[in-house]
Amino acid sequence: MQRKQVIDKNQLLELIEFILSDYKVELYESYSEKEKEIVRINTLSEFKNYLDYGISNGKVHFGFGIYNPEHRGKFFVSKIPLNPKHCNGMTFRYRIDGWAIIFIQLDLKDGENHIECNISVNSKQRADNWKSANHEFGNPELWEWKTVESNARKIISRLKRTTPTIN
Repeated sequence: MQRKQVIDKNQLLELIEFILSDYKVELYESYSEKEKEIVRINTLSEFKNYLDYGISNGKVHFGFGIYNPEHRGKFFVSKIPLNPKHCNGMTFRYRIDGWAIIFIQLDLKDGENHIECNISVNSKQRADNWKSANHEFGNPELWEWKTVESNARKIISRLKRTTPTIN
């Protein structure tokens, strides 16, 4: 399940506010900065500060993952080794992992006024097809797929209801 749409910063903030309005939701960056811990975002203000800081430092790609304990399943943080020769001496970073994380990928195409927002989540069938290749993710049967899909549809529906100001 996925949806891609171009929105502006205000629409993005409205979407994140909607997501964080569910007190059970846990919002994380998908990948940490090199040699730093994964950032968990708890409030709209924290998200805005994270986004503004990234933009002011030239970042144009942002990735986030949503986990809801109602989804059950195995959610975890993995440490990824990096080749220091290609990463200015840095040796690791972290990422969030799990079969049914709802991902939000943001690509700034023209600053804050033209943000490509892509929301996606694995299906149960896809997880079943890949479980032998990603055994560390655990059994896909542990996830409450109907709840995952319902929550993903709510977020995607909210994104669809935003009215893009840029074509």
